[in-house]
Amino acid sequence: MCNGIGRIDVIRRFLVRWSSNVVAVMIAEILMFPNIKLPETGSSEYWSTLAGFGALLACLTLYVRPMVYKIMGPVTCLVMVATLGAAHFVSSIALFWLAGRFVDGVEIGGFVYVLQGAIVVGVIGVLGSLILGGRRG
Repeated sequence: MCNGIGRIDVIRRFLVRWSSNVVAVMIAEILMFPNIKLPETGSSEYWSTLAGFGALLACLTLYVRPMVYKIMGPVTCLVMVATLGAAHFVSSIALFWLAGRFVDGVEIGGFVYVLQGAIVVGVIGVLGSLILGGRRG
């Protein structure tokens, strides 16, 4: 990251993740309304809530989760191996729930809908990364 190219890659990865999250949350709300609710569709509050939720979720998944994994070190590795990666999915559910708690205007009806929302965000995130090139090399 010393030559500036790393910064551009970090920004690009964030923008890919953010835009994928925005689309994913829109789809999740459509599929699971009224159990996942945002402000009135099309209003400025809707778009700002959607953008904020997508940005917070992108920050949590791109920066906070990897830091937690590094801090936990060998414990994380053991848990991931022992659960065959299910712990990573559980962390995605927790981050989706956490983002929903911090962003005003987002209402999620319960654990089942947090789980379903995390699945939608995960699937759309993979598709977004494939289409938009979230990672290179």
